[in-house]
Amino acid sequence: MKVRLQYALLICSLVPILAVASVTRLAAGAGLTLAARGRTRYVIVIGPNASATVKHAAGELSADLHQISGADFAVTSNQAGRPAIYVGPSHALLVAFPKLPLRSLPAEGFFIQTSGLNLALAGNDDRGTLYAVYTFLEERLGVRWYSPNDTFIPHRRVVKIPPLHERQAPAFSYRDTDEYMAQTHPQWDAHLKLDGVSVPDRADLGGINQLFKGSENFYQLVPPSKYFAKHPEYYSLINGKRSDAPGSQLSLVNPHVLRIVTAELVAKAKANPGLLTLGLSPNDAGDGDSQGARSRASDARYGAPSGTLLNFVNKVAVAVQKQLPGRDIWFDTLAYQYTEKPPIPGTIKPGPHVLVCLAPIGMDFAHPLASPQNRFTCKCLLGWAKVAPGHLQVWQYVTNFANYLQPFPDWNELGADFQFFHEHGVSGIFCEGDHDSIGEMMAMRTWVMAHLLWNPKQKVWKLVREFSNGYYGPAGRYTYRYLRLLQNQASQPDVRMGEGDSIMAPYLAANVLKKASHLFQKAQAAVKSNPARLHRVQEARLSIRYVELMRRMPAKDSTAAEKASFLKKFNRFVQALRRFGVGDISESRPVSEWAAAIHKKLSY
Repeated sequence: MKVRLQYALLICSLVPILAVASVTRLAAGAGLTLAARGRTRYVIVIGPNASATVKHAAGELSADLHQISGADFAVTSNQAGRPAIYVGPSHALLVAFPKLPLRSLPAEGFFIQTSGLNLALAGNDDRGTLYAVYTFLEERLGVRWYSPNDTFIPHRRVVKIPPLHERQAPAFSYRDTDEYMAQTHPQWDAHLKLDGVSVPDRADLGGINQLFKGSENFYQLVPPSKYFAKHPEYYSLINGKRSDAPGSQLSLVNPHVLRIVTAELVAKAKANPGLLTLGLSPNDAGDGDSQGARSRASDARYGAPSGTLLNFVNKVAVAVQKQLPGRDIWFDTLAYQYTEKPPIPGTIKPGPHVLVCLAPIGMDFAHPLASPQNRFTCKCLLGWAKVAPGHLQVWQYVTNFANYLQPFPDWNELGADFQFFHEHGVSGIFCEGDHDSIGEMMAMRTWVMAHLLWNPKQKVWKLVREFSNGYYGPAGRYTYRYLRLLQNQASQPDVRMGEGDSIMAPYLAANVLKKASHLFQKAQAAVKSNPARLHRVQEARLSIRYVELMRRMPAKDSTAAEKASFLKKFNRFVQALRRFGVGDISESRPVSEWAAAIHKKLSY
């Protein structure tokens, strides 16, 4: 079920939280000994009417504490005079922590606090409490969730914590990625504090944040097959003719288009009573803006076609809300392609229930937004920050859609830009990645992104190093050096990295590939006696193997022997892809289809 946040929390969550994440004060004192030599005096206390999420958090805390210490931590609603770990709001928590200001917390915020012999892990909402438990396990007890199937839980004879007074809240209220691994593992997503619509929705994991849609749906709402023959004026005027081509759009100054779109969205909302956000955005096309006189006059009034779009979305939002007076419906529209450039600040702003999501697909992902290479995109972000303060989201691209396995060294860009987004009022980020299949270093990328989404002030390379050492063990030093090697090459001023680069991308120079292969040879040797870690290293190496192999593909006029030799290596690589669960080689292209095409190409 879709868990709907209270309206007041929605308003709060739209405003980016400026005091990022952790503010910790360690008070004087000896701290708490939670367990020693397999025994504990502590119980985990929840309220008698605790939600499914709080019960889940308490149960997981109990299980992990048992694995760490060997002690049994009972979950109860009756403290019975024993030292306690309080999970979530309850009367018992208020008695033990009478000055804990839970209601001062923003959505998903929490406290980790000690008082006397007691410990509080609590938020003012379910996800806040869940994240309090997971943050405590990770930051205080050393638990790590590197991938859905790879959890590290330390073992300690004595479990001791210092006195704590810690308050945390997310930098971004909306944190999401459609990486394949995240779409299919809700518990891992919760561990990483991802909360968006790509995450499977489970009530015991706190539900999800629905303040995002990302639809490119003009033609879905006003289908040309239904309307164009009789009403071509509903569609863009391109070079003197009305067009219903895939690269065209709707005429947003036509009142009948406004009426049809409103009716379609009202019907959709009525059919889905729990729906919170409706998407309303142009088709996925580079342009298509109508060249009609009224459309051009509207664009000129706002300084960009995005102003005409925003004016249309604002009108639709008002009209839909008028027909659904008992609902708080939000509308999400994209600043993408021809609407990426913002309107002139002061000419228009989003309505109170309208969100704008900037999707800078054309930026250089090897360099941060504030670099000279991304001057246009940076100018757009800064402009939208003025036009839509508190209502601005970002659609981030984190893979090569033409070659899922190809290395995509955007670590510097991610580390710098997430902080830049936060500093300029972005309230949420959606990271579009390899949504069809396992891709290049997906576990690491998801883990690092999730940590930055919670607190973008963290150092990205510190996170990369921590993951490398934890996930790959003794091979971690080599995987880290490999990632640094690629990043150093991609960060050169004259190198550009797009979201659809070919295998001949300049940052993958021959000498770089040679060094990368050498590092992977060392990495595999370092873990050759550990099958699990060797498997992880071999999976990571698929990216370099892919580029090396495809660059050696024979030409059509090659000899039969040359083609046969290549296909033998190619078939072994395809088998490796299947062994590691790689289903798609690029966006919407299965490995089987790609492999068949290569065989066909070399059969002539």
